[in-house]
Amino acid sequence: MFDDRLEALAGLRDDGQALLRQTHAAAATPGAPGSDVTSSVTVRLDEHGRVATVTVADHWRAHLADDHLGDAVVEAVRDAAMRRLTAWGEAYAEPATPEPMPMSADLQQRLDSIDSATPSAAEREAALAALLEVVESIEHGLDEVTSRLDRTLSATHTGHSPHREVTVELTGGGEVTAVRFDRRWLRDAHDANLARQLTTAFRAAYEQVAAHGVQRLIADSPLGHAQTVMRDPFGFARRFGLAG
Repeated sequence: MFDDRLEALAGLRDDGQALLRQTHAAAATPGAPGSDVTSSVTVRLDEHGRVATVTVADHWRAHLADDHLGDAVVEAVRDAAMRRLTAWGEAYAEPATPEPMPMSADLQQRLDSIDSATPSAAEREAALAALLEVVESIEHGLDEVTSRLDRTLSATHTGHSPHREVTVELTGGGEVTAVRFDRRWLRDAHDANLARQLTTAFRAAYEQVAAHGVQRLIADSPLGHAQTVMRDPFGFARRFGLAG
């Protein structure tokens, strides 16, 4: 029976690894850069879908008024996101090919230790109580995250360039909603400096999202505790005498 379970586990692992490779390959697909309708602003996204670089064409003033440049940046970011989504979908549509991998000796030994362990009644009871605590953490965490998710996603996080020449606003989900410039600075700003300050402001805004957005919401909820506990299931088994 244990051999059957090992075979089933190996099959699940192979399928999971194939899906993980496919997902990673799709997520790594950069997609084409995005631009606004006048091609004054070009944006490239990183593998996480965040703004990596912003390029402002030297002819932008011939096509845009100063107070429209921020809208052009937002438009270029959204265009890049759509192009990345299209590229991601095309890459993900490619069929995944499972590539069976031999089970490592370490994993085999750990599984064998769990199968051969003979915990006492007290250890089994403690393990069940700990598992129940994890399940309750997941339930409570889901309730807490769900109740606060809309507010977290709709929150506004602001990033600035070092001297506040550029201000970028993002939602808690990382979507750009506004880009603003110091008007006096913008009048004489060189294109390369524009791009540099824009990129810096986006980076600062993403740092605010990381500190207060969805991932932080999950980490600070009981779900974060459950994730920590289940990150090392073999350690959990050893802790309660479920592994030899």
